[in-house]
Amino acid sequence: MKQKIWLISLGVICLALFSFTATINVTFDRYHSPDELNKILKGMAESFPKITKLHKIAATYSQKEISILEIGNETGTAKKELPAVFVAANMQGTAPITSEAALYLIKALLEDDALIKDKTWYVLACGNPDAAAHYFKKPLRQDPRNSKPYNDDMDDQVDEDGAEDLDGNGIITMMRVKSPGGSWIPVPGEPRLMKRADPSKGEQGLYRLYSEGLDNDGDGNYNEDGPGGVNIGINFPHLFEHHTITGGLWPGSEEESYCLIKFIMEHREIGMTFCFGETNFCLNPPEGGRRGSVDLNNIKIPERYGEMLGLDTEKTYTMKEIIDLLQPFVPEGMELTESMVAQFMGLGAVVNPLPEDLKYYKELSDQYKEFLKKNGLDTERLEPQKAKDGSFELWVYYHLGLPSFSMDFWTLPKVKEEKEEQEITPEKLENMSDEEFIALGEEKIGQFLKSMGAPENFKAKNVIDAVKSGAMNTKRMAEMLKKMPKPENGEQGGSEEEKALLAFSDKNLEGKGFINWKTYDHPALGKVEIGGEVPFVKNTPPADRVEPLLKGQIPWVFDIADKMARIKIADTEVEEIGNNIYRIKVWVENSGYLPYPTAMGERNTRILPVIVTVEGDIEILEGKKRSLIKSLGQQKTQEVSWLVQVKKTGEIKIRAITNIAWKDSKAITLGGNR
Repeated sequence: MKQKIWLISLGVICLALFSFTATINVTFDRYHSPDELNKILKGMAESFPKITKLHKIAATYSQKEISILEIGNETGTAKKELPAVFVAANMQGTAPITSEAALYLIKALLEDDALIKDKTWYVLACGNPDAAAHYFKKPLRQDPRNSKPYNDDMDDQVDEDGAEDLDGNGIITMMRVKSPGGSWIPVPGEPRLMKRADPSKGEQGLYRLYSEGLDNDGDGNYNEDGPGGVNIGINFPHLFEHHTITGGLWPGSEEESYCLIKFIMEHREIGMTFCFGETNFCLNPPEGGRRGSVDLNNIKIPERYGEMLGLDTEKTYTMKEIIDLLQPFVPEGMELTESMVAQFMGLGAVVNPLPEDLKYYKELSDQYKEFLKKNGLDTERLEPQKAKDGSFELWVYYHLGLPSFSMDFWTLPKVKEEKEEQEITPEKLENMSDEEFIALGEEKIGQFLKSMGAPENFKAKNVIDAVKSGAMNTKRMAEMLKKMPKPENGEQGGSEEEKALLAFSDKNLEGKGFINWKTYDHPALGKVEIGGEVPFVKNTPPADRVEPLLKGQIPWVFDIADKMARIKIADTEVEEIGNNIYRIKVWVENSGYLPYPTAMGERNTRILPVIVTVEGDIEILEGKKRSLIKSLGQQKTQEVSWLVQVKKTGEIKIRAITNIAWKDSKAITLGGNR
C-alpha cells in the first residue's frame, strides 16, 4: 500500500515538473496552432498560480476557446490598485508571428518579476482563432473570417461556393484563363506576375483571373461564398463599416469581439494597449486624413466661431468657402486642410488623431527606429498595413482614449533597385531652389513625374511654367508628391510588394513562395493555368527567423509600458494662519512620459480625472474634499489647496487617486509640533 502511495506521489511530482518545464521552455522554432496556444496558456496558469489567472471569455462558432492570461501580483483581487497593459494578438487571424510574439511576451513576464512589480498584464494570444487555424490546415488559404456561416452572395444558400485545391498541391492560389474579354496581361520581363492592361499605352487584355476552384452554385462567379463569416479584426465600433461581407452586421456582433469589448470595459485599470497584428503605430504614427460623415457642402458655423469670425451662423457654407474664410487667420506657409477645419469646428465624430497625441507618437517612432537600429533590425522593408476602419487599435484610441500601440514584427525586405545617381526624389526636390529645378529640363522632370505616378495631365511643361510664375515652388511640390500614393506598377509593371515576394521566394524559399503557372483542364473554363503567390508568405517569416525577430522587438513593449502616465504627490506645504487654521498646498505631478490622459481621452471624457482628497478630523473652510484634475501633461504639476481648521492635533492624509496611472498619498501632521 505504502509503495503504491509512493509511486502515485512520484508520478504527481514528475507530472508537475514536466508541466513546469513544458510551460517555461516554449520554443519559437515553429508556429503554434490555436489549440496549442490554449494548452500552453493553461499550462502556464497552472504552473504559476500565484501570479497568473486564465480568463476564458468566449468560444468561437467552431468551439475554439478564447482566453486572456492575466499576469501580475493582483490576480487574486477583484479591485485592482495597479494599472494594467492589455495586449491583443492576431485579431485578423492572418499573422501567425503575432501569436508567437504574445507567447514570447508572456514567457518574459513570467521569467522576470521586475516586469510585473508595478503593473498587471492581460495577454490575448489569439483574438481570431478560427481564421488563425487556416495556417495549419490543408489546403492552405489565408482568410480573416471566423467560421460562422454567412451568405456572402445573398442567394438562398450559405457557404456553398468555396475554393478547391484543383491541382492537389495543398495550396489555394489563382487561375488565369485566356479570353478576348480579359483585362490582365503578364508583366513584361517577369511573366510570373500579372498586371491590368493599360489601354492608354496600347495594351490589350489577354487573361481573366479567378481564385482556384469551381463555380459550385452555377452563378458565373468563382468562390464568392466560401466557408466563414466575419473578420473579428474589423468588428469594433470606431468607423465600423455597415453592409460589408466580412465586417459583421454591427460592431461587436460576434461572440469573440463582444466578449473582448465587455472584458476591457469592465477592467477600468487598463491604461494602455498593444495590438500585435499587421499595423505598426510604433514605426508609423496613426494616420490622419480621414474625412468625417458630415455633409461638407452644407456646414453651419458654430455660434462661438461665428461671433469670432463675424459670420452668419444661420447660413450654410461649403468646406471650400470656410477654408477661404479661415485662410487669413492661418500662419503664412501653413496649409489649411479639410480635416483640420472639421476638427477645429467639431464637425461630427473625430476621425483623425489629435495633434497633441501625434506629437508623442512621432517622438516614440523616432526612438523606436533607433531601438531597431541598435538591435540590428533596421533593414529596409515593406511598409506595414494601414489601420482598417473598425479595427481594435483604432477603437482603443478613439473610443477609450487610451494610448494605443501596434506592432507587426515582419514584412518582406524591400528589393534594392539600382538607381541613377542624378535621379530626382521628393527629398532632393525639397532642398532644390526653384531655379535649380527648372534647370533640370523638361525631359528629366517628365521622367521624374512619371516615376512618381503623377497623373497623365500633370505635364512637365505645365509644372515648369507654374514654378516660373510663382504658382508652385519646389517645397510645396515635394510635399504634394510625398503624400501621393506610390504607383501600383512601374514601367515594366509589378507592384513593389509583388517584386519583393518573388525576390524573397527565389532567394530564401527555394522558389516555394510562388507557384509557377501550370496548365490544368478545368471542367467549366477549359484549359487554364493555376499558380500565383503562396498564402502567408508576405507577412510570415520562416520559423527559424521568428525568435531573433521577437528577441529584438518585444523589449520595446516593456519600454513603452514604462512610459505610462504616473501620478504622484510631488510636494506639500503647510502654512499656519492662527486659531488652528492652516493653509495646505499640494502639488500633484505626472512624472511619466505620456500625458494623463491622452488628448483624445480628455476630449471623449471616458478617462476619469485625478481625484485629490483630504481626510482627517478637520473642517474644510475653503476648497473641496474631492478636487478633480482633468489632465496633466508630461512632467507637469498642478496645485491643489485647502483652508482647514483642525479640531484636534493629529494627522491628515492627502490622496491622489487614478485607475490607470497609479496612486499616491502623503500624511501631514497638523497642530502641536510638526
